Amino acid sequence: MNTSLTINQSASSRYKVAEMLIELLKIYLVIVPLQVLFKRRLKKSRTLLEKCSENTIGSDILKMLKENNLDVIPFYEEHDLKHLVLNYGMTSEEEIKMQAFLFGNGDRSISCLLFLFSGIIMPSAWSKFYKEYKRGKLSPDISNLKLEKCKNLSTANLKYKYQNHLYRNNN
Repeated sequence: MNTSLTINQSASSRYKVAEMLIELLKIYLVIVPLQVLFKRRLKKSRTLLEKCSENTIGSDILKMLKENNLDVIPFYEEHDLKHLVLNYGMTSEEEIKMQAFLFGNGDRSISCLLFLFSGIIMPSAWSKFYKEYKRGKLSPDISNLKLEKCKNLSTANLKYKYQNHLYRNNN
């Protein structure tokens, strides 16, 4: 019993370290450099989203980012749109689950592959990632979703379009 408890604690600790490592890499290799280098674009994107009405994609992206203590990330506006529409959280595991979904949905971008590849250090979540990959294969193509075109659309309607045909277990 003691050995089992120790093994579970050890696995849990490794998982938390892996999650922290991925989170730090995401923040310091992607988010911060883009926000510093492209301040003007950040301000322009934020201003456009702030002008959107309540319960629209634009206002709900800002709300989601604020709830996660984040700001708009230049060149990742569509990425945040997908978080919102597909209902994926902003943790490292949720990020990789979304990338697995997108890979299944046909995304072969370097960004997708890098984040998905980071899931290698989280073997206890591989089955979850595979489940999301299969969901992506069954889902309508999301690659054509552009923030500029849908920022004023109803969030509920757009979520329905991409989620109504699949049940998503959030566990």
